[in-house]
Amino acid sequence: MSNEIRIQIERLSGDHDRSMFTCEQPSLTHYLQKFAGQNERSDIAACFVAVEPGSTKVLGYYTISAHAVLESELSSRQKKGLPSYDRIPAFLIGRLARDVSMKGKRLGEVLLVDAMARLCAIEAAGRMMVVDPIDDNASAFYGRYGFEPLGQSTTRLFLSMKAARKAFGAPNAP
Repeated sequence: MSNEIRIQIERLSGDHDRSMFTCEQPSLTHYLQKFAGQNERSDIAACFVAVEPGSTKVLGYYTISAHAVLESELSSRQKKGLPSYDRIPAFLIGRLARDVSMKGKRLGEVLLVDAMARLCAIEAAGRMMVVDPIDDNASAFYGRYGFEPLGQSTTRLFLSMKAARKAFGAPNAP
């Protein structure tokens, strides 16, 4: 049996079937089923879903939004070279989850890479990508892709846009 999956990633719409989606974290299941559509319509978070070609059944999803990190959240090393603004522009990958049926098929990785590539291609300024891992497993997952602790006393992780663009071969800001 092959672990290869064929999926496409689309912006969430009313046509997508979210009713059968289940992941190990009930809050992530609940968010997709109850709040993702509302957040889309309210411009709170853009939700992107993974589906098999020709299907509407959601197999995984992630959200991205504009964000700001407080200057006080950053370590001295992370502040180096930054202007002394109280908020630093960033992008938030707010939620990322895959259906339990996709466990072991690396869909989480596909979703994260898609989110990162999408953010690298955006024509808006942001210093970093930020994630709030839901548990230690999620923290380790993000760590494998270069995310590191934001500041000193938080579970938040970040990846600089400069590092992300380098990984994707995308040009840095002029």
